[in-house]
Amino acid sequence: MLSRKNLILLLILIFTGVSFYYFGSQNTTSQDSEKTLELTTVKISKGDLSKKEEYSGTLSQVDKSILNSSITGVVTYLPEEGAIINFGQVLYAVDNKPVILLQGSIPFYRTLDLNSDDGPDIKQIEEALVDLGYSEDGFTPDENFDETTSQMLNNLYIDYGIETKSEITPTEQVAINAKKEEIEAIEETIASGGVTLAQVNDKKKKLDEANEAATEENAAWKAADASIEASEQSLSLLRDETNPETKEKKAAGTLDAEIEDLEQSIEKQKRIKALEEGKESGVDATEALAIETAQKAYDDALEAYNEGVDEKAELEKAKEELQDLELAAKSETFSPTNAYASDTELIVGTYINKVGGAITINGQIYNTSSTGVEVFFWLPAADQDTVTLGEEVEVELPTDERVNTVIKFIDQVVTETQAGNFIQVKLDVLNSAEIEVYDQAPVKVFVVTEVSEDVLYVPVNALLALAEGGYAVEIYNGDPESQIFKGESGIETTYVGVEIGVFTDGFVEIIGNIKEGQLVVVPR
Repeated sequence: MLSRKNLILLLILIFTGVSFYYFGSQNTTSQDSEKTLELTTVKISKGDLSKKEEYSGTLSQVDKSILNSSITGVVTYLPEEGAIINFGQVLYAVDNKPVILLQGSIPFYRTLDLNSDDGPDIKQIEEALVDLGYSEDGFTPDENFDETTSQMLNNLYIDYGIETKSEITPTEQVAINAKKEEIEAIEETIASGGVTLAQVNDKKKKLDEANEAATEENAAWKAADASIEASEQSLSLLRDETNPETKEKKAAGTLDAEIEDLEQSIEKQKRIKALEEGKESGVDATEALAIETAQKAYDDALEAYNEGVDEKAELEKAKEELQDLELAAKSETFSPTNAYASDTELIVGTYINKVGGAITINGQIYNTSSTGVEVFFWLPAADQDTVTLGEEVEVELPTDERVNTVIKFIDQVVTETQAGNFIQVKLDVLNSAEIEVYDQAPVKVFVVTEVSEDVLYVPVNALLALAEGGYAVEIYNGDPESQIFKGESGIETTYVGVEIGVFTDGFVEIIGNIKEGQLVVVPR
């Protein structure tokens, strides 16, 4: 069913069309003795019709903020209020040092040069430089600040009048010279005396030999002890009555003799062990001195070798540091004070400071907003079920241009007003490249509330209101290729009653004894 608002609109359109048709017919008839009319036809179309509900909305700029200075000094340039600052343009200047707007979501936070660690902020700068036309063909942005990045940055600085690095500064030269002297000192230390790994191993071998010589006399004691242990294990097995070997030897009459032999062997080895007792720790003074001397020689050699390793590592580190200093001295340096990162272009708002005013770091310069805009409208709470998140809607801008966007927020809190209960609905940020910049401007929002698929439809002004009620269309029975014809209404045409369905955007669904492609008369 048509809403009351749409029904009233429909009746007005029909009345206007019928009146135009009727009075136009009368005027033409009075001037034409043949009483003919010049009539216009349109074809009955078939397709999908979407019923749209219209709401009043408000367009608003997003990402409103305050632009703060990254430089201390005197403000020497500001763009005009209301100006749109595109990427690559100057946001402001302090002491004639411009700050350039570059595209990116990562705030510029560190100084960058050829020594900088890789990072996404480097890739962001390279992408911005590419977009501004400072790259050669085939260059692909990455996270490494290399010679190409340095050159692109140098070209940017030259174009914007930013001081560039042209030679090694006195401070940088002092640092380079100091590092070279440090390297020479380390090299002299290494050359004056060092111990090789082979020399360390030789000292270790001699220490092992001294320890071995001091313990050789202990071999007889250890051999006797091992023999006693083995003989006792064998004797224990022979005395085990359950041992099959014991039973076999007993049957053969050899068991007793073997047991006696083992017992005698054990006694003999015990006597040898007793004689050697005490010699295990019996290192004499000469042997002890030899061990001590060998141990000190080994320890000294190992310490000297380790010191040499450390000195070589220190030398390599110093050489790397020298390379970094020399590289930085000839590298263009990116300062975070030279640029400002933003996802979108910016609109200059009201001034907080002015040209000629003093400014400190983080001092406020002017208000800004992005060129992106969003739309919100108030939806009657009773219609809440007609909208969903992510649903596509149509917005008619103040320029009369219509753009598509989607619903990004539906408030769950009902706001009570004198006009009724409403909920707030917000639409996604619109493409700033396609629309003019407005703030707090009224717009129209069209939300699809009903869809009829594969239906017949005609322009609204093709409908005729019947005196007895209902509607009809006037079907032209002549040449189907003709769009305009002269004839008398009702002679070459037929009135066919129809029911109406979805009404939207000047078209209406019709149901009846009709078919696609038939011509219906519309007022001219």
